[in-house]
Amino acid sequence: MSRIYAAGAAMGWSADEVDRTSMWKFWSAWHGFVRANSPAQPGKLTEAQKDELWADIEAIDAPIGLLSTQTYSWDGRRFAVMGLVKFQAQ
Repeated sequence: MSRIYAAGAAMGWSADEVDRTSMWKFWSAWHGFVRANSPAQPGKLTEAQKDELWADIEAIDAPIGLLSTQTYSWDGRRFAVMGLVKFQAQ
C-alpha cells in the first residue's frame, strides 16, 4: 500500500487525496503522469541496426573468451566495491 501513497506523492497528491479516489481513477492519473514525465522513446532498432551495434560492441570488447565482472559486498546499508574478477569463457 505504501507504494500507492508514494506514487500519489510523486504526482503531488496528499495521502487523503489518494484515499478519496478510486483505484481506477488513481491508476489512470498515474499512467498519464508517467507518460507526461517520461522521455519519449524512439522506435525500436531495426535488425540491421542491431547487427551493426553488436558488431561495434564486439570490435571494442575484450579478447574473445576473456570476461570480467565487478564484485560488490553488502555492508548492511549499501554496496561496497570489492574488486574485479576476470575469467576465461569456454
